[in-house]
Amino acid sequence: MFRSIRFRLTMAYLLLIVIVMAATGFILLNMLEQYYLSSEGDNLELTGKLAAQFISTYISEEVDPILLSGLAENFSRQINARVIIVNPQYMVVGDSLRFDGYLGSRMDRPEIHEALRGRTGRNIQYSTLSEQWVLQVAVPVERNDLIQGAVFFSASLSHVHETLAAVRRLLFISTVAALFLGGTLVVLFARHLTKPIKKLTLAAQQMAEGNLDQKLSVSTRDEIGRLAEQFNLMAARVKETNQRLNRFVADVSHDLRTPLASIHLCLQSLENYEMKPEEQKEFLEDINQETQRLIYLVEDILDLTRRQEVADKREVFPMESLLEEIIDATRPRLERKNQEFFTHIPPGLPYLFVSPVALKRVFFNLLDNAVKYTPSGGWIKLSAEDRGEDVLITIEDTGCGIPEESLSFIFERFYRVDKSRSSYLGGTGLGLAICKEILELYGGKITVRSQEEKGSIFSFTIPVDPLVQPE
Repeated sequence: MFRSIRFRLTMAYLLLIVIVMAATGFILLNMLEQYYLSSEGDNLELTGKLAAQFISTYISEEVDPILLSGLAENFSRQINARVIIVNPQYMVVGDSLRFDGYLGSRMDRPEIHEALRGRTGRNIQYSTLSEQWVLQVAVPVERNDLIQGAVFFSASLSHVHETLAAVRRLLFISTVAALFLGGTLVVLFARHLTKPIKKLTLAAQQMAEGNLDQKLSVSTRDEIGRLAEQFNLMAARVKETNQRLNRFVADVSHDLRTPLASIHLCLQSLENYEMKPEEQKEFLEDINQETQRLIYLVEDILDLTRRQEVADKREVFPMESLLEEIIDATRPRLERKNQEFFTHIPPGLPYLFVSPVALKRVFFNLLDNAVKYTPSGGWIKLSAEDRGEDVLITIEDTGCGIPEESLSFIFERFYRVDKSRSSYLGGTGLGLAICKEILELYGGKITVRSQEEKGSIFSFTIPVDPLVQPE
């Protein structure tokens, strides 16, 4: 559970909500605190200046502490702050707190120092006497451009802190609500998001266990929907390939069993019965023929695994000489089957930079099919055309042709058009697949046109590298 995408996605979103709300709350509280403190200080300073102008008349004459204390008490009631009046010698000459106040005592504070120098002093500190934070402002009292004293204000900040505490509680409640609502939405979203992934995982697990009949329903067009489509396509191809592989294994098993049984029977006959030389020769020819069938079968299977290795061994060679070698090797077989062999090889064909062994395999596979499926008296034609950027090779025959419904499958592995006929003629369903894969390794293509009972035309291209052409 804790390692699931749903859990990690939910935790990531909840953590993001907490971080955003915490950062927002921290910034907002700091901004509000600075605003309230600045606003309180400005208001207190403005009030202090007005009070200083009013008091300047009374503090410049003979000081009357009772009168000044009364004025301080009056201002104190209006602004809800303690008011203290100090003369230039830092002596308190008026205090809004008539009893237990500082009247007649010296009050030496930094704010008053600033005020007696002609500047407004401001400070925030914790009062141990009232056990609360207070804002302290001292304003100079001037008359005729002379400093006559200072007015000191001390106002409680409890209402500011109460407001900030209320905002803090509101932010906490908002964070909890956001976590609850956001968590609910994230869980629903994560469930909706991971549900098809879970189905995909289960389907993949079923395929891993051997149940290849899997198909997912695609309800979205997003990345997960496209992934489901690709999975369905992959599952269908794996199922089809597995079916063909099973058929191929069955066919190969039969193909192996038949010649081996024939060889075994011939050897037993040679061992247990006395035969004339002519009969022994006939049995040996049968053994040789069945052995060749086994060799062809094994070679086709090995070619599937070795095609990349063989194709990588490139050489520079003239196309014309390779075609002559292939024609010379193929012509005797056609003569034995009473088939005509036409060729059209124009002079001046380019040099190729591919593996001659791999390319010969392509030619021999295609020509072998043409010879096998063309009856006696038919003909086969091999032609080449230099098209500049590539060479086009065409192999045409008058054989039995390929059904139209099979044309799109004949280049796939293990596919055989007519299993009974292919088995009889020694086909494995791998030859054309090998041709296609070899040509695609070099950037070439292979196509086919065919009609039943009229013949087939296989065409393929081989890219030409201009850097390997002779000067």
